[in-house]
Amino acid sequence: MIEPIPYDDFGGSGPLLHFVHSNGYTPGCFRQMLQPLAAEYHVTGIRLRPLWPGSDPQELESWDVIASDLREFFAQKGYRQVIGIGHSLGAVATMMAAVQEPDLFRALVLIEPVFLPPDILNMIAAQPELAERMPLLPVTRRRRTHWPDRQAAFDHFRQKKIFQRWSDETIGDYVNYGLQETVEGEVTLTYSREWEARFYAHPPLKVWQDIPKVTQPTLAVRGADSDTLFPQSWQLWQEMQPEAAFVEIPEAGHMVTMERPQVLSVEVRKFLTKAL
Repeated sequence: MIEPIPYDDFGGSGPLLHFVHSNGYTPGCFRQMLQPLAAEYHVTGIRLRPLWPGSDPQELESWDVIASDLREFFAQKGYRQVIGIGHSLGAVATMMAAVQEPDLFRALVLIEPVFLPPDILNMIAAQPELAERMPLLPVTRRRRTHWPDRQAAFDHFRQKKIFQRWSDETIGDYVNYGLQETVEGEVTLTYSREWEARFYAHPPLKVWQDIPKVTQPTLAVRGADSDTLFPQSWQLWQEMQPEAAFVEIPEAGHMVTMERPQVLSVEVRKFLTKAL
């Protein structure tokens, strides 16, 4: 634990809206989605443990530590009754913190949370070594980490299939806020591939026990082409939290935050207008 826990402030005035970023990214990477929200809300975003100087991926045994970090950050800042938004890892951490300390949040927006099907989680709980077969692990562990400069990184990402739905502005944010300069004058990933892989190797196992405990008004968001929030999980979530609002964004996958950021921000504002 470090004190104070670092965070980004996206400005704005009005009710406090707090964003928790996903695995592999920094808060600034999500500017295209968050900046429109600053027109009505004061938007902040914690920098999670993988972005702390000197943090060690071996510290992570479960995602509970991230929820604990989030609660500690709120305590440091004196945050209460916050609008909590999270994507992927950040959505799970936000939900967990909201269940553990309900008074922290007045409403939740959970975007593409990592709610793996119960049968998969039960298998991993019984045989933890099975997590090493998660399909993203080998890709992550061999991920390229360095580029000569930011333009070279932008050119590299722009031609990748995974970024084909991202606008130039969104890729630019990833390059500007997701990379940092090295002493050699190159640029490298701010969020290390070792930390990213550690999360994939330790998926959250108790999410289905937590979902029925959520008491805050909730917006659930899925990208229609998601390869993370599977249709069976999406259906089960609706059955377990029927009072929540469920929105599926077309022409988007797990990275709906990057692929359809403006559409997503509109859906968030519509929900909050009704919920608060």
